[in-house]
Amino acid sequence: MAVSLSLESATWVRPFLGEPLAGDAAIVREVEDGLVVAMVDVLGHGIEAHDVAVRIVDFLQRSTLSDPETLMTGLHHHLRGSRGAAAGICHINTNDGVLRYVGHGNTRARRLWQQPSRLVSKDGLIGSAIRGHNLQTMAIEPGDVLLFYTDGVTDRFDLDDYRHAISDTARSLARNVVEMFGKDYDDAACIAIRVTA
Repeated sequence: MAVSLSLESATWVRPFLGEPLAGDAAIVREVEDGLVVAMVDVLGHGIEAHDVAVRIVDFLQRSTLSDPETLMTGLHHHLRGSRGAAAGICHINTNDGVLRYVGHGNTRARRLWQQPSRLVSKDGLIGSAIRGHNLQTMAIEPGDVLLFYTDGVTDRFDLDDYRHAISDTARSLARNVVEMFGKDYDDAACIAIRVTA
């Protein structure tokens, strides 16, 4: 039976305090059956890290693929010889309500609401050293709030710390997570997705 979910998404990226550009990147790409979402944290900060982030965004936006494992493998080869990055790539299928996720390094992914849960990224650096992928799946449903963020956002927050998370728009969510829980001395980025029927 078709689930036919709707997804409201937004991104927010803020550079390291005093830097004009960030080495973090947040990508959301519409595909026929839902969204491809990628959270990226390039090693280091500043303009050189930002240049690598731009390469990653270009690669993922130009791709016609939606499978997280295939995209991650392609990105790993694309970044060979660069400073490398942590990345989490996800495909959210609005037809069957299944989220598929692959991550390497220090990016985070979690679901808030009735069944809070986290997706775990493996150790590794994209473009340098990774050992296989750990594909994880999660069934999503209307009312879920999905957050993807870099380690520039503290991972120690929950609904008690942000009581409007369930009712805020995706844009407000992405911005508020970075502004409320972001670390000043690190790039910080968040993708927020609200799931509705």
